[in-house]
Amino acid sequence: MTVHAERQVVQPVFEIGGQRYEAGDRVRFPRAGMRRNQARIYEITEADADGITAEAEGCRYQLSRGDIGVIGIMHAEET
Repeated sequence: MTVHAERQVVQPVFEIGGQRYEAGDRVRFPRAGMRRNQARIYEITEADADGITAEAEGCRYQLSRGDIGVIGIMHAEET
């Protein structure tokens, strides 16, 4: 007898502070060094356990877990 298990696709996510972030989420970085970067809305294009890639105004940023720990992260809708 052959048993076929259904394969579950797991969406890559980044989790920090009890919040989940994944590709397509719009976020802000409230402790970024410059006020305009704090106010800017970024879109996450890639996420995994170690960090995210986010884009804003034509620029792409790769942020590690350590980077995000310093500049903070929140869903843009939370403001």
